[in-house]
Amino acid sequence: MDENTSLSRRSALRAGALVVGGLGGCLDGAGETTPEPVVDNPAGQKRSTTTDETCERPEKRNSEDPLVVKFDSREALRCQGQLFDGFEDLSRWNTYEGSVGGDLSTVSQGVQSARLTAKPDQSRAWIYRRFEDGLDLSDRDLSLAVHPGKGDTRVTQFRLQLLAPDRKNRVEMWHPVGGVRGWVRLDFGPTEFVGGPDLSDVREIRIQTWVGAKQAASCNVDGLRTTPKLPKPAVVLTFDDIHTTQYRNAFPIMQKYGFPGVAGAIPWLSKSPNRIGAGRLRQMRDAGWDIVSHPQGEKPLPAYSPKKQEELIRTSKQWLVDKGFKDGARFVLWPLGRTGKKTLDLGAKYHYMGFLGGRSPSGRITGPMTIGRVNGDDVKTTLRMLEMAKRSRQVVVIMYHTIGGDGSRITTGEFEKTMRRIKELGLRVVTASDLWEMQSTGM
Repeated sequence: MDENTSLSRRSALRAGALVVGGLGGCLDGAGETTPEPVVDNPAGQKRSTTTDETCERPEKRNSEDPLVVKFDSREALRCQGQLFDGFEDLSRWNTYEGSVGGDLSTVSQGVQSARLTAKPDQSRAWIYRRFEDGLDLSDRDLSLAVHPGKGDTRVTQFRLQLLAPDRKNRVEMWHPVGGVRGWVRLDFGPTEFVGGPDLSDVREIRIQTWVGAKQAASCNVDGLRTTPKLPKPAVVLTFDDIHTTQYRNAFPIMQKYGFPGVAGAIPWLSKSPNRIGAGRLRQMRDAGWDIVSHPQGEKPLPAYSPKKQEELIRTSKQWLVDKGFKDGARFVLWPLGRTGKKTLDLGAKYHYMGFLGGRSPSGRITGPMTIGRVNGDDVKTTLRMLEMAKRSRQVVVIMYHTIGGDGSRITTGEFEKTMRRIKELGLRVVTASDLWEMQSTGM
């Protein structure tokens, strides 16, 4: 499906916004509530009734600093595909649990976002939008801007559900946000197919949050987008901390299968006896690997002052450039699974892509600084996500630390089992550089 193809069987795209009627009712027939405003409209501010893309080409940075990248990748990629719903008109959405209202004070894009709230006895906020004529999402992926909130009401996971065409035939898409602060874009992929969903006939889109039992929730969502699927599925194999087991055990296995990898280097540990030194990292680079930044200190980056964060990020990138890893220096593996607004802003100043945590594959990237990764130590889940990537024509990024040996998180045999399955599924293994290139070339 190309960018001009309709997403609805009987509806048309007008001015970049999907116009679909007949949203009343509820498939489950219980628990409906009327949407109510959560944040009042400040006096004097006019609420927009149209979709506001506000997407322009990012300006090139006027910097002579060789470590600073030429543009902010978040601005470049956040408008990939088509804006499906900007949450400017919340009459399209209803709730199963919790409440939803327009928020003019916490906005990712346009005039307002949707504020989702739940009381302690509700466990989650849960909104839905129905499409009586059905949507064809068989060749599209979804992404969503989210703000997890703050304090005790902060949510830890977001879930999209596609009922295709009903609850017994649906796609589940969970995405954790435990290590994220502030607005981020999440690129969603399936974590479960229930029944036999027909994505050419999607009748309902649901957005849910999760915080835990007996806990109130308050968060925001904005900018639900669709992007065309990639021509082929792929896998990215990432390795944090340059532990020597990655060179000794994982590297030979990957060489046997012809797979490249992505190693996140901690420069100040590169001369330690249990770490991979610059010379061996260059051997891996020459075999097709990317050696990328992993600016890990004793604490997560957001725990440091902005000045200290920038020092760590710059020092790590400078080391990569000096040691011959200029291509990989464009990318970062976020240490200790944590990031925040200032960290992301600094990351986007020095890198084009950043990899975090997650539990699913994803399609084209609209959130380049928070690309999700599946934990490779959980072999069962990883093998299932490989199947999901194959079936959904997406990319799954896998995260590893130590492989084989005493105290390792995964045995050499378990690691090879995953590599063998990648080969059996016919999945292409790509590097961070390849993934970045795919955003403009379509693979």
